Amino acid sequence: MKTRSYAKINLSLDVVNKREDGYHNIKTIMQKVSLYDELEFNIIKSGFVLNSDLKVPVEDNLIYKSWKVMCNFVGRELPIEITLKKNIPMAAGLAGGTGNGAVTLKALNKIYNLNLSLEDLKEMSLSLGADFPYMLQGGTVLAEGIGEEFTELAPFEGVSVLIVNPGYEISTKVVYENLKIDENRIDFKGIVNCMENKSILSLKSLLENKMQDYVFKVHPDIKIIVEELSKLGAVSLMSGTGASVFGLFNNCEDMKYAHSILAKRYKYAFMTCTVGGYDEV
Repeated sequence: MKTRSYAKINLSLDVVNKREDGYHNIKTIMQKVSLYDELEFNIIKSGFVLNSDLKVPVEDNLIYKSWKVMCNFVGRELPIEITLKKNIPMAAGLAGGTGNGAVTLKALNKIYNLNLSLEDLKEMSLSLGADFPYMLQGGTVLAEGIGEEFTELAPFEGVSVLIVNPGYEISTKVVYENLKIDENRIDFKGIVNCMENKSILSLKSLLENKMQDYVFKVHPDIKIIVEELSKLGAVSLMSGTGASVFGLFNNCEDMKYAHSILAKRYKYAFMTCTVGGYDEV
């Protein structure tokens, strides 16, 4: 069985407060884009095999962790061989690893005819990470809580998005540890209204990521990427905790022109678009 695992961007990210359990309550609009990793699943006689060129221990990979969670949930081993072709940069603020894990849960559910509901998968996935419920579902959503409480929004598909990444990883844990929470809240009502009208340029004064202040201090080059994209006509913002930056463009031609410039300066520059609908495996 072959499938795709899509990247995600945050169309604004607000951090409301810190919880007693160590997590943070957030508010964000989550949207998948057409950049994807490729995974192939094959049943084997026993155990778990992951074929990839990732230079990290298998037991630290979210694909393996997702497999373990599923096996524990159903109370038996689900032998599988998984081949991963990685296109999404790691630790880039694009939920690439989370997407891989989410697809693994759905693939195992289908391959082994486990008949688990989407809500079952979401519930078991929260132990793996706050972005899992969204990566299992997809679509365009306003997420609250730790990222698991959804309000479905009108599809925001077909918008040209240039994603630029300088080629290094940023620890989500470190960013959260150094985050300063303020009392100013992001205008999500205004953002949703602009999205519904596909008024891309109107988003320029509304999109905000509360993670940017700290990341910009530690990695000033990321701030430069945001500024460069903005000068090239994009509505630009850092995604998640970085290091990726995205720019929303009014049309594909403007995106292609920006790509021709920034692809020469940075390790990764992906021409993508927002994708609608809900994920299926």
